Amino acid sequence: MATTTSGLVFHFPVAASPAKIPTLLRVLLYADTPVLRDSDLDQMALEQSTDHNRFIEARVLSEDILGLIRKTKEGFVLTPRAHVILKKRESVQYDLLHYLFYTAWNEEDPTKNARSWFYRTICNNLWGMQEVVLDREMRQTFTQQLSDQIQITKDFQEVRGIEKVSIGIQTMDGAREWLRTLTPVVIDTSAKKEEKFHRRVTCSAELFLLALSHSCQLSGSELGMDVLLSVQRREEISRLCLLEALQFDRILDWVLPIFPQFISQGTRTGSYGRFVRLHRFVTVEDFA
Repeated sequence: MATTTSGLVFHFPVAASPAKIPTLLRVLLYADTPVLRDSDLDQMALEQSTDHNRFIEARVLSEDILGLIRKTKEGFVLTPRAHVILKKRESVQYDLLHYLFYTAWNEEDPTKNARSWFYRTICNNLWGMQEVVLDREMRQTFTQQLSDQIQITKDFQEVRGIEKVSIGIQTMDGAREWLRTLTPVVIDTSAKKEEKFHRRVTCSAELFLLALSHSCQLSGSELGMDVLLSVQRREEISRLCLLEALQFDRILDWVLPIFPQFISQGTRTGSYGRFVRLHRFVTVEDFA
């Protein structure tokens, strides 16, 4: 069971694939008349897609966790961040969706968005392994470890029914579907009948900046002040981006001139390491 008696939900099905989300958003963007009912939106997306699986899971995820769709008295509407995502090229779209899903869980409200916690934990654990073949035996062992991790996570200790949670291999397959959409790839399928996870050598500038900003905001960094890019912070950012840590400085050098309105080189250098300055904490909406 991947749901507790108190409604804490870790499982998300393969049908909640991120590949469905841009289709869902475009349906709303180009709808001739307001879309009032859940079922109408699901059906319209199904009719305009080559994917013949239902859209309900992707819609719920888009609305409840990712903050891309909002239901009003006038019908469903796209949020500002949804408009930003639609304007980006496909690889950036999936990087932004990955960021929104990875960061949706908050320890201050641990029973909300538990699927995000599960996705983030899978990403973190795989990143820690660096490179691993995702065969069935590995996934079974991995999901058992995740079940054990849920039991010892302090944020879930007071949740009623948490001791009955058991994560199945299908739940990890839902997360794997998300990882498959990322470019450059982190799921390598070049070998016949084999999938392998590995860290990637680059990511979009948008994802890297969001990850850096997120790390600084969580640690209480001050805007406009030098922030040390410590080993811990570099790992936090690289982990979120599923990035090979040795590529960090190269990507930072690439990002700095792209977004000077948000980030600049720090004024200090020395034996402690490299510094940067954030001019504001960055959100997806800032890329409009």
